[in-house]
Order: sequence, then structure tokens, then C-alpha cells
Amino acid sequence: MVVALHLGGLSMGGYAVFGFYVLSGYLMTLIMQNSYGYSALGFYKYALNRFLRIYPIYWVSIIFSAILIWYFGQPFVRGFNSAIFLPTNISDLARNAFLYLSPVEIPRLTPPAWALTVELFYYIVIGIGASRNRLATLVWFVASVAYHLVTIILGLGWEQRYYTIPAASLPFSTGALIFHYRPQFSQFVDRLEGSLYEYLPYIIFASIIGNWLAGDLLGRTTGVFFYSNYILCSIMVVVLSRRKTLPFISKRFDGWMGDFSYPIYLFHFQVGVLAISLLGTAGIDLERPNLLLMVVSIPLIFAFSWIVTFSLERPIELLRAKVKKR
Repeated sequence: MVVALHLGGLSMGGYAVFGFYVLSGYLMTLIMQNSYGYSALGFYKYALNRFLRIYPIYWVSIIFSAILIWYFGQPFVRGFNSAIFLPTNISDLARNAFLYLSPVEIPRLTPPAWALTVELFYYIVIGIGASRNRLATLVWFVASVAYHLVTIILGLGWEQRYYTIPAASLPFSTGALIFHYRPQFSQFVDRLEGSLYEYLPYIIFASIIGNWLAGDLLGRTTGVFFYSNYILCSIMVVVLSRRKTLPFISKRFDGWMGDFSYPIYLFHFQVGVLAISLLGTAGIDLERPNLLLMVVSIPLIFAFSWIVTFSLERPIELLRAKVKKR
């Protein structure tokens, strides 16, 4: 969905990001509760594993952007995305290297990396105990809801409800809340029977797409449909937290998609530069966003993600497993 926004111009990327925040809030609370604990050693191992998960592949992505700038020239790459250009001072270089970025920060050698800054902030918040128990999580969630209500009452823009660190508090706290209240949330799902229960994740996913399409047609993707998407994504996390398998999707395929998700997020702009260059060589001149560009880019993005997964991500995962075990 993020690729569809950035390369194809379909306005669904923000819906996916908030959905991912809910999932991330759930999973980070899960691993702190069940794998690491809240001791100093537990936080150290948790933080080290988060670092190994985020930074090495991210650094490869910004190096790849620098290579593209060297090969194609900065005007060409910056024409594709105005944020992709080489830092001209130590401050900008440090912000890119250590992921201290905002959506308006330029340069961003990996443009969507601003969301990783948000992720890292809430990794720390969850690691130090914001979702340690039900009461703390409820307080966090209520404060998050209050923030969004204030932005709506004051008529603040989409930027304040989506891009900022306080805005992301709502989905992260919701994910943590789902962890603590899984039995209560899940009892409604468990009452379903037969095919409805079996195929419920697909029904919810179709609802997410339908909700986006309705918002897009009505020109309100950043309003009520954005919040109904957040609710649908939260329901999806509740439903999936009860499953170990899904119809039509093998565990192997599910694992591959999980492995590919981060490289796809990091590298789709850079691969898009390659795709638009290849199309130009074939006599097809396009500007981003364009559906043809998206269609041509997707196989290349998957191929590149496969290379990154096997050459870099899998070895790092082995190291992360050792850190967790110790």
C-alpha cells in the first residue's frame, strides 16, 4: 500500500502506516512481556535487537541512494523525489545516519525513513514500561485519544493527526491495549463459526481496501475514513493474534512476506529510480507517480528485497537470535 502511494499515486499509504503502528505496539509489548522483561538487562537486549533490526539494512538503503546519485546524477534522482540528495553538512548527515528525521526534513536519502524515527521513539517508550501493565496502558491510550480529539476540535491539519510522534501514540497504545485485553477482545471473534471465522482476516482486509476506496472517492481519506481504517486495522490485529495459520497462505509464504516487508519499505523509491530509467531507455518517459511505473517497479522491488533478505537480513536475524537467547 505504501508502494502504491509513492509510485502509483494511490492514496492508501498512510492507512498502511497506521495499521503497522497498531501491529508494532502489539508486538513490542508482547516481546517485552514474554521475551525480555523490564530489567536493565532485558531492556539492553531488547534495545540491541531493535538496533540490529532497524539500522544495518537502513544504512544499506542510504548507501544505495548515494550510489544512485553518483551514477545518475543528483538532478535526475532529485527529480524523482525531491528529498533524495546528498547532505551538505554534518547535521544533515547525522540526522540521516541516526534516523532523526521528520516528514519535511531534507535531505532524506531514504524518504519514508521519517516513520522509522516514530517507530524508534515508541520502541523506547514501550521498552521503559509504558505498556508494562493494564493501568499504564489505559492511561497511555486515553491520553492518545485525547490528543486526537483536541486536533479535531481545534481544526488542526492532517500533518498533526498523522505525521507527528504524538499522533502515532494512538495506534501504538491501541496495539499495546490489544495485548493486555486479548481475551476480552477475542471473545467476540471466537463466537463466530464456520466460514465466517475462517475467512474473517480476508473480509477485514477487503473492508480496509473498501474503506480507503470510499474515502478516496469522497475526497475524505484524511478524515473519518482514516479513523475507520485505524479501527479496522486494530480489529485485524485482534483477529490475527488468535491465529497460527490462514487459508490459502502457507507459513513459508507468510514468513517470506514478513522478511520482505522491511526491504520493500526501505528500497522502493530507489528501485523506482532504476525502473523509471529503464523505461526511459525503452522510450517511455514517465513522471512519478504513475501506475505503469508501479507495475514495472514491483517485480524489481521483490527481486531486490530477495537479495537484501538473503545476503543481509537472514545473517542479521541469526545474530539477533543469539542476543535474545543469551
